[in-house]
Amino acid sequence: MKGKIWDISSLEKLNLAVKEVLAQVRSGGQGESASVLALSGDLGAGKTTFTQYLAKELGVSEAITSPTFVIMKKYPLPNDAQFKHLVHIDAYRLESPEELLVLNFNTELHNKDNLVVIEWAEKVVTLLPPYVTSLSFNLDGAQRSLSLK
Repeated sequence: MKGKIWDISSLEKLNLAVKEVLAQVRSGGQGESASVLALSGDLGAGKTTFTQYLAKELGVSEAITSPTFVIMKKYPLPNDAQFKHLVHIDAYRLESPEELLVLNFNTELHNKDNLVVIEWAEKVVTLLPPYVTSLSFNLDGAQRSLSLK
């Protein structure tokens, strides 16, 4: 599925892309480590909205907002057999990748029950494991697209 590009210019199309990405992540499996989605793209390109739809698909009932100021939020996943937690990270405000380490980032990465979603992943690339699923969000006027790297 690498190289796949989705048109996500509408919420319906974004929701379909979320379902396809989630199916890919579920089928990949990472053994004893978390599954990681590394999201990159310009401000307003759809990273947080993607994460909101992903959380909804996984059964999170509370409102999902980007954890810009707290950096990381963890949500229990009541309806999911593969993942027990969604860990949502927003690296936008980080000045160095090491700032994530004080939030037990490595512990979250090594928990096979976690699905870790990182917005602005390019800011913490040195901390990311080699098995991440990289997603790039592109904004061109009113057109939005999502590509799997």
